[in-house]
Order: sequence, then structure tokens, then C-alpha cells
Amino acid sequence: SPAHSLEAALNGLCERLGLKGAFVSIPTAIFCSFRFLDDEVARIVRVEPSGVNLGRLTRLDQVAQDVIHHRIELDEGAARLEAILTEEDTTPAWATILCFSLTSAGMLTLFGGSWGDFYACLLIGMIVGVLSLPKHFGVVAQLYEALMAFVVTLLASALARLSPDIGLSVVILASLIMFIPGLNITISIAEIATQNLTSGTSRLMGGFMILLKLAFGVFAATKCSALLPSWEVQWSFAQIPDWVKVLSVPVTAAMSTVVFRAPWRELKWITLAGVVGYLSSRLATAQFGPEMGLFLGGLVVGSSANLFARTRLRPSSIFQFPGLILLVPGSTGHRALSYLYARDVVMGFDTAFTMLALAFSLVVGVFVGNILINPRE
Repeated sequence: SPAHSLEAALNGLCERLGLKGAFVSIPTAIFCSFRFLDDEVARIVRVEPSGVNLGRLTRLDQVAQDVIHHRIELDEGAARLEAILTEEDTTPAWATILCFSLTSAGMLTLFGGSWGDFYACLLIGMIVGVLSLPKHFGVVAQLYEALMAFVVTLLASALARLSPDIGLSVVILASLIMFIPGLNITISIAEIATQNLTSGTSRLMGGFMILLKLAFGVFAATKCSALLPSWEVQWSFAQIPDWVKVLSVPVTAAMSTVVFRAPWRELKWITLAGVVGYLSSRLATAQFGPEMGLFLGGLVVGSSANLFARTRLRPSSIFQFPGLILLVPGSTGHRALSYLYARDVVMGFDTAFTMLALAFSLVVGVFVGNILINPRE
């Protein structure tokens, strides 16, 4: 959760409980103090970044609401909180593999390509999904993104030898889309804009570090792919028609249920969020350009998420994150670092600035959406 949202929620909870609280949140720690009458307690909690888990967030929100409205006692709330934080991920392995495969292929259709690119992304996404199932520790966890980028690029290079119609760069980008930290970079811009400078800058640097790992993995595998043999078979593929792109938007949006580990009962709202965000942004981009397109897309998603939260009594993130995931400019950041690795410094910095401008446009749109429809307390 963004630092400003988390700190505001904790401060609101303290006010309802008659406590005075002060909080500072950064991606890897939470500093907090509580005061009641003459007693004061300070704590530092070390946390590990683990991505977005909308299912856990929904259950935590329900516990907080039950405590605030005195439906349960504090001791019961604390016990339920501990149980939620220690529960294991129950996402089936087949759902994870399917998510990687369909998300890669779905993003490929949105980028544009041939049926050969589509089949390549389905296959590579499936393999990457299988490799992502085991828990990774130590050096493997630290280099996980670079290793995945190396594997993806090597597989894509091998498949590209089979057909001249397979676009190597677009297949690599679509197959790595699950690892590109576009949402993290967008959240960091929002945190900096709300004066949460420590959290924002650290999250932004974390996002850039992931992009560096991905770019290095692609660069290293590209050099190694020169050793691959040439194949005798040459297959040709037609371009993907527009009607497939129309179908891919809701399918790709629905995969956010697995990506964000959301409750399955929210599938229809998550799919709707992705479709609404993508269509509003595309229509606005066609009329006003990419910056205004992302601004209006963020505005529609932000206001719709607040409306969802008020009417459904659920966290706005259930609608907001899936609505933003198809809009965040993470692929632009990946291209920027690829230019820098290729020693094209001018294009690299130009593309990096474009990424930041697009992310800021998206964030401002969400903020304006919060003004149009106030967030749920």
C-alpha cells in the first residue's frame, strides 16, 4: 500500500480508539509510536516487500472495520490479524502458470504482432510460470529478475530462429511484462507527490534496480544467443487481427485476480476495472496524446475505484490496482535501460524522461479522481 494511504489509515484507526499515533512507512519498515495519557510506546517493524495481495488487504480491512465499529473486541481483532498475516498463499499452481501464459500473450496482442509471436508468448509464459512456482532464497532471490530475463530472451531467440515473422523484441517485452515494476514506479511517484519523500525515492530506486536486472538479463542472453544453431524449418505467420485484440483486453484484465491474489468473488469487478481503464486511456490518447490519455485514464480509474469502495464497502485498491496495471509505463522504462545498455545515451534518457512524465500524468489523474469522488474513510 502507498505510504500516504497506509499512514492515513493507521492514524484514522488510532483516532477511533482514542490513541495518539505517529507513523512513518517505507517499503522495508514501519516506524510507529502510540501515546495514551502519560504512556508512550515506540516500535520499529521490519517488513519484507511481497507485492500486492488484495485478498489479504480485504480481510485486514474487514478486521479494522469490525474493531472500529465495536463489532469485535481488540483481543479478537489482534488474533484475527495475526492469523491473516501468517496464512499461506493458496493460489493453485495451474492458476499461476495460466496467468503467466495468458498475460504474456494478451499483452503481445495489445503491443501488436503475428500469430507466431502469440504462440511464442504462450509457450514462454507457461515455462516462466512453472519456474516461478518454487520459493527462491539467497542469491537466486536477489538475481531472480535477471535470471528470468535471461531465460526468456534465450527461449525467444531460439524460437525466432524458426520464423522470420517472430518479432524478438516484442516477444521478450511481452514475456517479461509480469516482472516489469510499472506499478511500483507509479506508486513511488504518488508518494513523492504527497511529500512521502523517503518512501517514494526508495521505492523508485527499487523499481529502477529491477529494471536494471531485467535489462542486464536480456543483454547477457542476447550475447549468448549468437551461439544458438540455425534451424532448417522456416514457418510464416499472419498478423493478429483486431478482433483478437478486443478479446484480449478483458482476458488480460481478469488475470489481475491471480497477479494481485484477489478474492475470486471480485473477478467481475477486477475485469471491469481493467477494461474501463484501458478503453478510457486509449480513447483519450487517440484524441489528446499519451500524456493526457494516461491522465484521463487515471482520473476514470481513481474516481471509479472510490465509487466502488463506497458502494461495495471494500478497499478501493480492488478496483484501482487492476485498473492501473494496463496503463502503467513500465515497458517504457525497460526500453530506456535497453537503450542505455546499447550505449544509446540520448534515446535512453529521453525514454526515461518519457516514462516519468507518463507516470506523473497517471498519478495526477488518480488524485483528481479522488477530488471528484472522495475516498472511503
